[in-house]
Amino acid sequence: MTADRPVLEAREVGRRFGDVTVLSDVSFRIAAGTITGLVGENGAGKSTLIKILAGALDPTAGSVLLAGEPLPESTRAVIDAGLSVIYQELTDVPDMSVLDNVLLGSLSSRAGWTRRSANRRRAREGLDRVGLGHVGLRTPIRDLTMAQRQLVEIARCLLREARVLVLDEPTSSLPERDVDMLLRVVEGLRDEGIAVVYVTHHLDELFRIADRMIVLRDGRVVDDRPRAEWTEATLVRAMLAKDLDEAYPWRPRAIGDDVLDVAGIDAPGVRDATLHAAAGEIVGLVGLAGAGRTELMKAISGATRITSGRVVVQGRSPRPGSIRSAKAAGIVYGPEDRKQEGLVLDADIESNLIYGSYGSVSRLSVLLRSAITRQAREAIDRYRIRAHSPRQAAGALSGGNQQKIVVARIARTDPRVALFDDPTRGVDVGAKSGIHDHLLDLAERGSAVLVSSSDTDEVLAVADRVYVLRGGRIVGEVRRADFDRELILHLASTSSTRTESV
Repeated sequence: MTADRPVLEAREVGRRFGDVTVLSDVSFRIAAGTITGLVGENGAGKSTLIKILAGALDPTAGSVLLAGEPLPESTRAVIDAGLSVIYQELTDVPDMSVLDNVLLGSLSSRAGWTRRSANRRRAREGLDRVGLGHVGLRTPIRDLTMAQRQLVEIARCLLREARVLVLDEPTSSLPERDVDMLLRVVEGLRDEGIAVVYVTHHLDELFRIADRMIVLRDGRVVDDRPRAEWTEATLVRAMLAKDLDEAYPWRPRAIGDDVLDVAGIDAPGVRDATLHAAAGEIVGLVGLAGAGRTELMKAISGATRITSGRVVVQGRSPRPGSIRSAKAAGIVYGPEDRKQEGLVLDADIESNLIYGSYGSVSRLSVLLRSAITRQAREAIDRYRIRAHSPRQAAGALSGGNQQKIVVARIARTDPRVALFDDPTRGVDVGAKSGIHDHLLDLAERGSAVLVSSSDTDEVLAVADRVYVLRGGRIVGEVRRADFDRELILHLASTSSTRTESV
């Protein structure tokens, strides 16, 4: 390959689904030994482009060249040609060992016999390249951290002699302390001469590691420049076609009386938790991975059973471990995993918006189709859900639009207490700002809003007050006027069990 020939090139690539154009005239050139950031709003066409690069979809116009040759027409052939995609959702096999996962699809054999020593040597070489040389080959993959499991997937691709790696939201599920480790590995791959296409909504990561940034908007490449020519403001403007004055639109509002009182509850992953939240207040839950944020929300919402203590909503105590009873008391929960717990992906948008709340769309226990469609269209307009129609399957939407359905479903019930667990995980900066704006709107309508996120800065940006968790316990309470990121992370990581209030 000549020095000026790109290792990966898209030439006027287009993709249509029926009458809908998802990609149009997408062109770019990516050189070996570079990191290219691919960014855009949810629905901009990134996922479709990734599927085309992976060989899972054929373009309806244009072509893709890999090392100067047309991209093969199957995913296996694309991998063999040197391009591998590592998706946001891991593709490892939890019941298998590290060794077996690294060697998936590339076992070395001779005359039908597996070459055990050669395979172990190859696996160790791959793990060494991603900084996992210390991990035992027989270790069950499920025993590793999420960051380590992602690195095992990268090692697997390296053993397949990948020349191009496409990483789709690689840090979306990682705690903050593991992001740096992954970014260092990606930089090392670039130094080895591998071309990396890095797809992410975390713009700070791009400004750290990317050599170039390509922006997709409405299925087209609208800008492509070296990193040095970008600022966060110009990048956001290219993505959204407008300025984003404030990524987290916090605004002051009237705070009423306490709506939620949680007193000394014990539940799976939660120990002696006490907190309160008032009408119109946004209360954040922060802590490191495994601190108990999700577990506390599930206990309050009735998704898990409380073994001691109590949850009270305006004098009413829902039955422990009963989602229905909690909902009747006015508590509604938006789970962290929208695909597994928040949505029925095969069902349409209309159905997902009304699940569990049929009163306003039924009469005499009969669902009214016209009312369902009308309310769905109103939600699509109000929450800016990008969809072809209310009858479109939720699973066909981008992650940000799926999350907007969850937010819309909760908001339409006017809950006394709304719990949002990592509501902007894996969504772009524009969708993130919109979701936070809807949380603020919900608070302004009088709901007590509890929000948790793996991104501490995000919670601090929108909350009026935060509780700090560690080991399933609440170890600190900090008001907005006293927010100090270093202090909060210190509370989240120190060994003291004393609860502090600031």
